[in-house]
Amino acid sequence: MENQKIHSKSIFVFDAFGTLFKTSEIDAELQNIAKDKTENLISIWRKKQLEYTWLRNQMNKYAPFSQVTKEALDYSMRVNGLKNPRIFDLLLPIYDSPNLIDGVREALDFFQEKTICILSNGTRSMLENGVQKTGIGNFINHIFSVDDIGIYKPRKEVYQMALDKLEVSKEEVLFFSSNQWDVSGASNFGLDSVWVNRNNEVKEGLPFGNVFEFQDLDEFRS
Repeated sequence: MENQKIHSKSIFVFDAFGTLFKTSEIDAELQNIAKDKTENLISIWRKKQLEYTWLRNQMNKYAPFSQVTKEALDYSMRVNGLKNPRIFDLLLPIYDSPNLIDGVREALDFFQEKTICILSNGTRSMLENGVQKTGIGNFINHIFSVDDIGIYKPRKEVYQMALDKLEVSKEEVLFFSSNQWDVSGASNFGLDSVWVNRNNEVKEGLPFGNVFEFQDLDEFRS
């Protein structure tokens, strides 16, 4: 009955990074530069990237995700004593021009009878670049960026923005994300949500609303 309910939704709204687009592409050149600090460089970068969005929300000091991403990487480089500017060239394109996660295209093709949207903290440029580069534009009906309101997820205003632009109710929408904090935000806002738990993460001690957990999008559509 629950599966029937979520599959009957007419609008599927997807987070972008980690859900549709890859965030973990580390090549040999980066490893050659950062050596044994590579893992810590990436870990601190991603941690601070999220922290900066949340802190900017608290301080009402919005800056585009491209700036936040660069500032977080700069911080991580300084913490790790890395100064080679080539690191920016190697890592920032992960977000500026993202690649598709394996299996996403097939899932979007399967869902194409739905209205499919992206709702992301990423800049509009990042999202449009990713859609164009990966060739999924024929599946995506709408792209919503927090740039439009200057507030980051998981604030409720972001999820409300998508509803307002689509002119729909919460009951018509199913939200997808691989990020637990995002699933927490969306489900507490009142959206039925799918947690795409690709890494078999332990559930966080956060408040959650109505959430369905799947290992990947292929499992959800089966």
